[in-house]
Amino acid sequence: MKQTLFKTLLAFSLFTAAACYSTQAAPGDLYDGGLSDQKIYKFNTAGTQTIFVSDSATFQPDWLAFDSKGNLFASNPAHSAISKIPPNGSTITDFATGINPGDLAFDAAGNLFAIDGITGSIFKYTPTGAKTTFAGPGLNDLIALAFASDGNLFVTRRGTGLSGSGSIVKFTPAGAMSTFIPSGLFLPKDLAFDGFGNLYEADSGSGSVFKFAPNGTKTTFKAGLNAPQSLAFDRDGNLFVGECPTCDIVKITPAGTQSLFASPSAIGGLAFEPPTGQLTNISTRASVQTGSGVTIAGFILTGTDLKQVVVRGLGPTLAQFGVSGALADPTLQLVDGSGKTIFINDNWKDTQQAGIQATGLGKNNTTGVGLVEVYDITTGAFAELTNVSTRGFVGTGDNVMIGGFITAGGNGSTQVVVRGLGPTLTQFGVPGALADPALRLVDSNGNIVRGNNNWKDSQQVAIQATGLAPSDDLEAAIIVTVAPGNYTAILEGNGGGTGEPDSIGQAIVAKIALLGRD
Repeated sequence: MKQTLFKTLLAFSLFTAAACYSTQAAPGDLYDGGLSDQKIYKFNTAGTQTIFVSDSATFQPDWLAFDSKGNLFASNPAHSAISKIPPNGSTITDFATGINPGDLAFDAAGNLFAIDGITGSIFKYTPTGAKTTFAGPGLNDLIALAFASDGNLFVTRRGTGLSGSGSIVKFTPAGAMSTFIPSGLFLPKDLAFDGFGNLYEADSGSGSVFKFAPNGTKTTFKAGLNAPQSLAFDRDGNLFVGECPTCDIVKITPAGTQSLFASPSAIGGLAFEPPTGQLTNISTRASVQTGSGVTIAGFILTGTDLKQVVVRGLGPTLAQFGVSGALADPTLQLVDGSGKTIFINDNWKDTQQAGIQATGLGKNNTTGVGLVEVYDITTGAFAELTNVSTRGFVGTGDNVMIGGFITAGGNGSTQVVVRGLGPTLTQFGVPGALADPALRLVDSNGNIVRGNNNWKDSQQVAIQATGLAPSDDLEAAIIVTVAPGNYTAILEGNGGGTGEPDSIGQAIVAKIALLGRD
């Protein structure tokens, strides 16, 4: 997808023909619409080409876009339709008809935007296929679409076709149009945003890719190309460019180094399969203490896109759910990977750090039960929550640590590791570490998915193979493959089965998303 989303932090107190050939889609693969030969090609990261889907002469896919579930949408002008193909490539169905479709793009809410070459309009389709007119009619020279992080839609316009007459316009989410780049483009084609909000344009007539800063400042990112048509960024920030008539796909690094990636028999729109089966939320309830006993939630972002998240610290709300001793007045501090405070309390901030840490504590050193949460609200972008963890005080009874997380995106499953650490904290100077953590993973129906006391008991080889084995034999860890849904990790002190009281102390409950999406 060409949609690029920024990492914004908010803190609160407190779906007609069967395909005749197909292969399975995979996250990170590059797809090319083969308009002239009725195929969509797929390339792995090494550039090896396979056919994802192919069909009769009425299937002529051009522009491509993925939704957050891994479904591939293709403009199919020969059939006056937008086609939809599931991740397994099993069918090609009409998502929308009665349109001469051009470029496609999804907004953050999952709505599909499509250029209609007949009416000169941009149509908007909800996930259920309901259609409205977003812009037009009468805009007869629209070429390509790309969404910015703020929801504004950028569109290339061909102009008269003469050198310098092409332009880029911008539409607000409400549909108001303004000019972003008034002129200076020669047969402009595709658009794509990088992870830092810069807009790239395939300038076919000049053989260049131009780069535009958010304020519109123009530079030449790469010249000397063969009529660039289509653009797509991978998760490492490399730009892939489809050239015509050579039918080459070239790869250009962020530093501008160019290499040949693949040479298919046809070039159409390019799109990368987005991340699927990703973590979207961490929510941990713990007893918030003072000093080193405050609750600390950490998370790491990977990929090239910037990520929009919400971070919340809740206290009084818990009383509505029958939780006694709720933290009366939570405060929230957000700290980046270098230890620098990004904000405190209710402030909004933008950041480009690779990892951040949210620390929730009671105002004026008060104590109580609190909830710290991190939400990923831009799933499908090339950035993911890959490691989320919470350190807090583990008590007994209602004061055990409860960590909730959500896996979403795609129709398959996700392999995760869940760990409960205690003794390891002593190595980092944390006093009162939980001596013997015990861990249970529960699904949304309250069923125990798996439990563990000592990590070497049953899954030692599998856990070690991930590189995430705990350093102490008494610590707990689980490796499990789960379907998309809500899960709860319950961390408590192990009572040893002898009737002795459960132990208490500082501990970390951690959830790490791994490879192995099905």
